[in-house]
Amino acid sequence: MIDLHKNEQPAERLKRRPSSKICVTDVAPIKGYGKYGWAILFVFWALHLVLSARDFLPNLQDLCLACASGAQTPIQAVTSMTWSQLVSSNPKLASFLASTLVDDGISGIGLAVFGMVVSLTGYRKGEKWAWYISWSMPIGILAAQLNVYALTGSIMVIYLAAAFTIVSLLALLLPYRQFFPKKPLR
Repeated sequence: MIDLHKNEQPAERLKRRPSSKICVTDVAPIKGYGKYGWAILFVFWALHLVLSARDFLPNLQDLCLACASGAQTPIQAVTSMTWSQLVSSNPKLASFLASTLVDDGISGIGLAVFGMVVSLTGYRKGEKWAWYISWSMPIGILAAQLNVYALTGSIMVIYLAAAFTIVSLLALLLPYRQFFPKKPLR
């Protein structure tokens, strides 16, 4: 506690109310690699932003970044055609899928910007709410990649999901004591 009236005479000090003292809470110091947790999450959210932006260009759907060479893209797995084949054979369906992809891109970019702001502000400062919110990164990675695996059957997707999930879990667990300091024994 900080005493704002320490220079007053003893009689005046007795008159003041308890509300004139200010409580200061300390944030646990960040040790080791834990201080980089926010940066890891920020980079992952920035990567999510870039990957979501590609949904604005539906012709890039023939490119599967997480698929092994020769594996089907999600569009090929669902329609049995490449994007360019779908556009030429069924333009109405391609138009509908393109608008759905753009909606997905808008949502993905919004989520990425939100995640970047959380990691730069609350997470970096060690605020508990930001730690809880940041669990959306590994959970989202797993859910999205398992969905892509279900569509494509590419084992490469599982390897990438495991790597990204492990790194994002490290970003959450290394600074754990910053968010949840040990309680002092009384």
